Amino acid sequence: MTLVLRVLGTNHKGASLDDREQMAASAGTDDGFLGRAGAALGARECVALRTCNRIEIYYLASTTRQDEHSVEELFRDACGLSAPTSTDSVYCYSGEEAASHLFAVACGLDSMVLGEHEILGQVRSALGQAVRLGHAGPGLTDLFNHAVRVGRRARRETAISSGIFSVGQCAVRLARQALGDLKGSRLLVVGAGQIARVVAKHMAAMGLQCVTIFSRTTERAQELAATLGGRAITADELPQALLMSDIVVGCAAVPHHCIGAAQIRRATQERGGRPLVVVDMGVPRNVEPEVGQLAGVHLFDLDDLSAVVAENRDAREAEILRVKSIIAEEVIAYQDRETQAEARAVIAKLREKAEQLRQECLIHARRRQLPEDHLACFDYISDLLVRKLLHAPSRALREASCGDDSELLSAVRRLFDIEVEDTLPGGEENEDVTDAGRTGV
Repeated sequence: MTLVLRVLGTNHKGASLDDREQMAASAGTDDGFLGRAGAALGARECVALRTCNRIEIYYLASTTRQDEHSVEELFRDACGLSAPTSTDSVYCYSGEEAASHLFAVACGLDSMVLGEHEILGQVRSALGQAVRLGHAGPGLTDLFNHAVRVGRRARRETAISSGIFSVGQCAVRLARQALGDLKGSRLLVVGAGQIARVVAKHMAAMGLQCVTIFSRTTERAQELAATLGGRAITADELPQALLMSDIVVGCAAVPHHCIGAAQIRRATQERGGRPLVVVDMGVPRNVEPEVGQLAGVHLFDLDDLSAVVAENRDAREAEILRVKSIIAEEVIAYQDRETQAEARAVIAKLREKAEQLRQECLIHARRRQLPEDHLACFDYISDLLVRKLLHAPSRALREASCGDDSELLSAVRRLFDIEVEDTLPGGEENEDVTDAGRTGV
């Protein structure tokens, strides 16, 4: 059965923050989400790439499965969405387009922050999680590792990530809009993942008076606080931290609000009129949206970040074109390897089938009770005959794979009734995968 690479997803460009939050909440844990998505899509392999600005499902499936449902219905089933949601922005790419899309994601072209570095860690993490849970095999492992290499090449050979507004810089810009000079301000960061580290680092560079870290994982909070000369707090200390802080940034990967409007309201009542800036970078959101209606509170979310980063995109149009050129080259290279992998698989199956038939002939010869020297001669001659017969076809198949002659490969598969289990490349060494926070952009 021929397997086709597909990606089904939505991102910040078309889906509202409310819709992305609903999808993230419905998706649940990675294990449950991958299992449900794989079943809904009829996937042989499946990897979910979920960040605060995207939910994407990369999968290998038969060529006929997708015709059973519309794209919107497939996506709703995969995400476990029971209530209707706006899925006009759901996209679906197959084959070359799917590989090209993943490479663009890895290069940061599809991110809210153009050229961001965090997405590479998230791509590796998505693959690593799917492999650990048994949902990703050699096909998607090879694709995602190739995507990581493309992302690294783009950043090495172009200036796509040079001078960008990182998520940390965006948070600083929003805080400055409300408070002006941040020197001497007090910061509370909720979360201790990669994005929290980036934000805290940029904020601390503004000459803050103190940095406080709150996380469900005390050890990670203490580790981050130590690198910044700040302090980690527990849940019992959170109310006092909200009272004392001037800036609160939510970066935690949690399925629900971890800071409520009632908590902020109590804190503001004792602040003496001091303004409070809250930057919520989580999906689902870390902070209840009602917080934005409180007097003296300036609430910003990911949609507000998009306005900040849009300023920087036009200035790097030339770098975008250079990255797109790299992606086009790498898609061709990936397809060539895919075709060559199929050719190797077809040749191996062809030889396997020929050897099976030769062994059946040897069994018939033994049943005739031929002398051992005659059987040895028959074994030698039949083996030599098979090798000579397959030499030219094998060479032609290898040459066809280098020239992207898929018609010859298909013809051989039909003529000799050869089924290749997985026609996508695989078997390369795995990249070191690191878990990155789901709050990346």
